[in-house]
Amino acid sequence: MSALARTVVVAEMQARELLRRRAVMVLLILLPAAFYYSVPASEAWGMLSGSIGVSWAVAAAGLFAVLGWRRADPRLALAGAPAWQGLAGRLLLLHVLGFALVGLFAPLILSRSGEHIDDAGLMLFALLLMAVVSVALGLVIGALVPRELEGTLILIGVVGIAMSVPPETAVARSLPLWGPIEIISIASGFSDGTVAGAVAHALGSVLVLLAVASWAWRRRIRVHRSPSLPQ
Repeated sequence: MSALARTVVVAEMQARELLRRRAVMVLLILLPAAFYYSVPASEAWGMLSGSIGVSWAVAAAGLFAVLGWRRADPRLALAGAPAWQGLAGRLLLLHVLGFALVGLFAPLILSRSGEHIDDAGLMLFALLLMAVVSVALGLVIGALVPRELEGTLILIGVVGIAMSVPPETAVARSLPLWGPIEIISIASGFSDGTVAGAVAHALGSVLVLLAVASWAWRRRIRVHRSPSLPQ
């Protein structure tokens, strides 16, 4: 089986695992809506609330995907599939899921909060970039923590801090979600920063998060081969 075929198989198996957890899938859709509609349409802050809701849903899906499928990783390794293929398969599925959520909620945000948005195209780009960063965030948390409770608490902490701290502070810039949040501020006319700088921050965060996730993955499912017996 080719590397591409193995990657697609991993993505398909992971999708079936998530679909079995129907309550989780329902929450992944309802939570962004709850985040967004909890803020009145007249409030400009609602755009950030809705985008953070999408981030939470995508990152939570990545977290549950990793923790819920850990038992399968050693079997894949014994079957000859390298660790990067398991990671690539999950990345494929989670990006599809993230972009689907953006496609579902972006029209709502653009129509309900349109009066606060100066550049609709840039706002859509920010939401897509938010999904990309959130995939990596969920994967790295799932790769590092042992159980869902710890992972959920860490995710709540990261998302909560990203929502509460002023974007111009050093604390905000140290968080992986700062790039998409900054682009949302630019699209809304609340920031005079540069899109290029925010994109560079986001892509750099993704690379760092995926590197850590890959390291943790390889460390956990490393296969030790026994030495050959003497002839």
